[in-house]
Amino acid sequence: MSKTHNKKRNVGIIYEQIINFVCGRLIEDDKASAEKATKIIKKHFSEGSQLYKEYKLFKALATTKNTPEQLASSIINEARKACNNMFDSTQLEKEKSLLIRDLNYTFGKGVIFSEKVESYRTYATIQTLLNEWRNSSNNFDKMTEYEIKLHGMLTENAESKSTLEPIKVDKITYQLMNEMFNKKYKSILNNGQQRLISLYVDDDEEALIEAFRDSKSDCLNVLEAYLKSCNNRILIEKRSRILSKIQDTNVNIVNKENLQKFLTIEKLKEELQGE
Repeated sequence: MSKTHNKKRNVGIIYEQIINFVCGRLIEDDKASAEKATKIIKKHFSEGSQLYKEYKLFKALATTKNTPEQLASSIINEARKACNNMFDSTQLEKEKSLLIRDLNYTFGKGVIFSEKVESYRTYATIQTLLNEWRNSSNNFDKMTEYEIKLHGMLTENAESKSTLEPIKVDKITYQLMNEMFNKKYKSILNNGQQRLISLYVDDDEEALIEAFRDSKSDCLNVLEAYLKSCNNRILIEKRSRILSKIQDTNVNIVNKENLQKFLTIEKLKEELQGE
């Protein structure tokens, strides 16, 4: 990637890393850290700031797909003009430095920047172009190379949308956290587990308790049916203990430890149904 690209100064990457961090902290029941990170977004991406302006332009390029070729070329031309006219480059770099310093001071050096970003290459291409467009002594060959890459991104028929969202910080809701979580863990969790975690992250206590109740009841029914027809002597011998453990789970406790118990119950149910 270009020398002009630094992932710690890539507005799209930084923003998504913060969102990933918030999502992770919510899952770990560390709401204090999640709130601190959200406040940092509100502070540094406030409307009218250079970061806010760059993010809006970045987001528009990152989320535009399936565009006719001629329109894609027009979008690139307009983005280039906007980049040349709407930014105070010195102030923008200052704001990025302050954001980086705030993140490192609050959470520890490099903690936020260790979060993985799936669309890294796309975001790097866009940020490289923004940097080149703002640079009065830009490298024409390099700029042309990345404009061609961006044109390909704008015209491709994407199956999934970018995780970038309009920057309305008050609407950085648990829905976005769920989207980020599902994107990261969907391949390793079953549907029941995903639903429980989704409700937990949503902080929907009433719905989660109801889901715990359903999970417990369903698993007991599946287990009873399985034990009636199975020939697993060890499992039959441990029947009472297994049933007792499930029956003793308290559906009315909403915390990380109890969530983990019901994630295990959902996994057990899946395995029994798969036998």
